Amino acid sequence: MLSVLAACAWLAAAEPAPPPPAHVYANDTPIAIVAGEKLPEVSFVAAHCVALQRHLEFALNLPPVPPPLARVEVADVPGYAPVETRVAGGTVLVVVRLGDGLVAPGRAAEAAARGWLARVALAGGKPAGVSEPWAAQALACEALAQLRPSMNDFWYREGRQEIPSPLADIVAGKAPPREAFLFWRALRQTLGAPAEQAKALVASAHGESVLKLLATQAKSPDEWWLVHRAELLLSRAPVSLGLRESAESLDDISRFVFDLGAGDELIAGADLPKHRQLAAVQASLQARLGGLRREILRQNPVYHNAWRTFGAWLERFPQGKPEELAALWAEYQQERRQADELRREVEAAMNVAAPAAK
Repeated sequence: MLSVLAACAWLAAAEPAPPPPAHVYANDTPIAIVAGEKLPEVSFVAAHCVALQRHLEFALNLPPVPPPLARVEVADVPGYAPVETRVAGGTVLVVVRLGDGLVAPGRAAEAAARGWLARVALAGGKPAGVSEPWAAQALACEALAQLRPSMNDFWYREGRQEIPSPLADIVAGKAPPREAFLFWRALRQTLGAPAEQAKALVASAHGESVLKLLATQAKSPDEWWLVHRAELLLSRAPVSLGLRESAESLDDISRFVFDLGAGDELIAGADLPKHRQLAAVQASLQARLGGLRREILRQNPVYHNAWRTFGAWLERFPQGKPEELAALWAEYQQERRQADELRREVEAAMNVAAPAAK
């Protein structure tokens, strides 16, 4: 009898114990309760929820949405999109798969934006997913800009370099998020008072067409978009310039066109010292030197030496000997060629395809 009991005890001890239930971490934010099995991921998503609330509260004076809070779960659910929104029992559920570091910030910000928009829609008696796609893109970008202020300059710089997306594509969510961000910024400028901006955003969350709103502000929404996008981009000077911008600015400041008696003509820098007694040449180069001193700190490091050498040539231009100016100009040309070569290498490295998100 004892041997049978001992055998049963041995078999029971040999059976593997069931795994303990996974610990779920939770973080309450004004927009959503963020939950997940990994504390760093929960904190990461919660930070984006708080950032979005900061934009809504301080930029638009929007009060908190009535409860219940949304629930954002950080999980990898087969068959779900990277950011999936559902409604269960009157509560908004957003499931987000963060992926790698390249896509995680955008997905976390999108989860926060979708959670807020769905809550606003339900509070207004509308279906949770009724808002136009541009609104989620724009609010996600605002959350990212709160956490990473340099993103503002990045999107404005990109906007100056890229062709504007059609307004219809922006509203439908078919344009890059940057365009929705710029559209929202331009719309806010047009609407003026924060109360009007908040009213427009809530209306969009309720599914009302933003194009109908624009029709009350402009005869042609498409023309309004092109004009106000350009004004918006010109109103913000970037803190630092990219490779292309530094090269183009250097092209502009080192290009000399003067009327020497036979109409405007392009004059090479190496030949310009022969005409330095002309008042127009003296005034132009003095103005360029002042502009260079203001702008050189914003230049991309790849072009810094070329800008510095060109500045030395400008400084010596009024009094320098011809051979000295010729040597400085040759040095500038050499620095420019080296900068252009390095730029091509950098751009080639940056264009390498990034690994796909898992």
